[in-house]
Amino acid sequence: MTHSSANTSTTSNSAVGLNQLALLSPQRFATPMLRRKGEGVGKNKARTQDEFGDANLQSYLPVKTVEQVLEVTYGADPQTLIRRAVRLVADSNLRAFIRSVMAERDVNRVLTMLRNDSPRFQRLPIDRLRAIAEAGSKRTLAGPRTRDTLYVAILVAGIEILLGQTVKAPYSSSDVIRSVVRDALRKLATQDEALATDLRNCLGWGNQDDMLGVTVQCLQQRVAMAVLDLRNRMHSPQKHSQH
Repeated sequence: MTHSSANTSTTSNSAVGLNQLALLSPQRFATPMLRRKGEGVGKNKARTQDEFGDANLQSYLPVKTVEQVLEVTYGADPQTLIRRAVRLVADSNLRAFIRSVMAERDVNRVLTMLRNDSPRFQRLPIDRLRAIAEAGSKRTLAGPRTRDTLYVAILVAGIEILLGQTVKAPYSSSDVIRSVVRDALRKLATQDEALATDLRNCLGWGNQDDMLGVTVQCLQQRVAMAVLDLRNRMHSPQKHSQH
């Protein structure tokens, strides 16, 4: 008898628990039954299709389940990443130059735009480009001024690659990047002509005679290697995240 009583108690408690859980879950309700005026609860009659068709169903609001949705963004703000990349430049004139370039609308867009065919959690282009430029500039044994110039040159070359994805014929990415940096480069030249010349040479935009030196060619090679690294990262097959 004791064993039977325990089972009965357990079953009763389980049923209560299930009923409580069921009440917490979203409920679905059928369309409310319609009653004629003066018709009591106990006087339900069968409704025909015509009767329901003539009824004013708009007066009965449907039951809805409201769900709160929270959207979470992972990582730093894109504009914060751009400012971090700019702050890595020690020279104030060169820092003002790259800040002006990155503030351009089209440049800012390609630096902060995520790819639709990439995993859900991915690095922003500015974060990837900054890492490549920083690594490339640290590989040279030159002084701080040259490292700054190389770092900015890699950033500009990388921006050209990113802009190239949005450029259509008859224009080229080279035409676009030169147009974007023209005003900022002129301003840099008025502040520090030698620095502007070094930057042009690193990018391969200088005079042919100025780019024959071994140092300049080594810097151009570093820029080319960084651009190749960026291209490979952009076009490498990536698995789509399921989480």
